[in-house]
Amino acid sequence: MSRSNYRTLDKPRPDEVLNLKPSSTTSRVNRLTQLALLLGLVVVGLRAVSSRSITDDLVVNPTLLKSAMRAAAGAPVAPAAATEIVASRKPVTGFQARAMSELARSTGQMTTAEAWLNQGLNDASSGYLAQFELCLLYWNQGRQARAREACRGTRLSAVYWLNRGYVADEEGRRDDALADFQMAASINPNLVAAWQQLGQALFTEGRYDDSILAHERVMALDSTPEAGVFHSLSLAYLATDNPTMARDVLNRGLMIYPNERVYYLAMAESYRQESDLDTAESWYVRALQRWPYDAQVWAKRAETAVAAGRLHDAEEYFQEAVTIRPDDVGYWMGLAGASVAVGHTRVAMEAFQAAMDLRPDDAAIWLQSGRYLVETGQGNQAIPVFEHVLELEPDNHEAVSQLAGLADKRP
Repeated sequence: MSRSNYRTLDKPRPDEVLNLKPSSTTSRVNRLTQLALLLGLVVVGLRAVSSRSITDDLVVNPTLLKSAMRAAAGAPVAPAAATEIVASRKPVTGFQARAMSELARSTGQMTTAEAWLNQGLNDASSGYLAQFELCLLYWNQGRQARAREACRGTRLSAVYWLNRGYVADEEGRRDDALADFQMAASINPNLVAAWQQLGQALFTEGRYDDSILAHERVMALDSTPEAGVFHSLSLAYLATDNPTMARDVLNRGLMIYPNERVYYLAMAESYRQESDLDTAESWYVRALQRWPYDAQVWAKRAETAVAAGRLHDAEEYFQEAVTIRPDDVGYWMGLAGASVAVGHTRVAMEAFQAAMDLRPDDAAIWLQSGRYLVETGQGNQAIPVFEHVLELEPDNHEAVSQLAGLADKRP
């Protein structure tokens, strides 16, 4: 070992240089300090364990959660076990209140389920969960007014009800869709989509005044709504015999959507409602300048010409319509009617035949065609037509009567 190492090893400690030796008093203080620190750590640990236990019990209690999940999924829960859980625990959070309510419902205790959810409303952190479940509970019990009141504070749930309405509408459950859209609009009065869908649903139900209110709400919330809103609102006004307001709505729509063809049709209809057929005709002309191959516009123009007594024009317009849309039975029947009125037998018969070919099972069309054949002295051609009517409707008295009158003309 080197000399330097010897010097290092022989170097005295600082306490030896200063001649300091720990006294008995200092030793006791150190031991007490260490004991206090140890006790503090034990207390902190116990509190942590206790806090976790409380959290587990209130938020992720395994027994409670498993039972609630089974009940929510429709799986059987032992009544005794459910009753024991419900009776032995007091909900503190909205989360736990939902679980307790689900268990109560699984045993048919609806009043108890409602009581749990009402207790859960007091929880500031998750009371909204209990509130939403309470809303659903009332709704499923048919207490819609109570449900709307319960859900009023859960504005975010409006989207849930809106989506429920979409699904119900797609499935053809119109009453359910209407109720869901009403719920969404009442929960969040500023949700444009809810009012728009509600307005359309009300219109479909024939509740035109209510539909107007819903669509006007959309207009108040959104100055530039979708094009369909202007159209639906105008149709609702037309349905309530208010063409002036319909035109006001359509004019606003045309400023934003100048190329919406349905606006032109609705505008023309508003003038037809007032028997202003010349102005209505002018709107059809304007539409055809933009969409010259629109069969619907041609057919509507033809109907206006019929109302104005311009039957030759009507025949021409219907011919345009069937040229564009040869598969539309209504256009062929319109052409047949106009041709009958002006005495164009050949065109009328061609139109009737086209309609019968498109609708071989429509007895009304075949009857109308048969009548015209009889009126024009074509009894032999009318016989197979009426016979076909009887194949469709064996008890059709008109067909029986017509065939009886044509019996002597049978080939």
